[in-house]
Amino acid sequence: MQEKWRVKLALAMEPKVETGGSKKGSFKRFCEKYAMFMLPFITVLREGLEAVVFVAGVTFSAPATAVPLPIFCGLAAGAAVGYGIYK
Repeated sequence: MQEKWRVKLALAMEPKVETGGSKKGSFKRFCEKYAMFMLPFITVLREGLEAVVFVAGVTFSAPATAVPLPIFCGLAAGAAVGYGIYK
C-alpha cells in the first residue's frame, strides 16, 4: 500500500510537459504546482475575512474607542503565535 501511494505522489509531483496553452490550462498548472500553498492560503484568507466581519459586527454594538485595543492585541497575539510556529 505504501508503494502504491509513493508512486501516486511521485507522479503528481513530476513536472508535466505541455505545449501551447490557454489561460485556463495555465491556471490549472499553476494550482497543481502550488497546491500545497493554495489550500493554506485560501484557508487563512477565509479566516481573516471572517475576523474582519466579526470585528465589523462588534463595532456596531460597542463605542468606537473600545475597538482599537482588542484589534491590536489580536494582531500581536497572532504575530507571536505565527513567529513561534515558524521558529
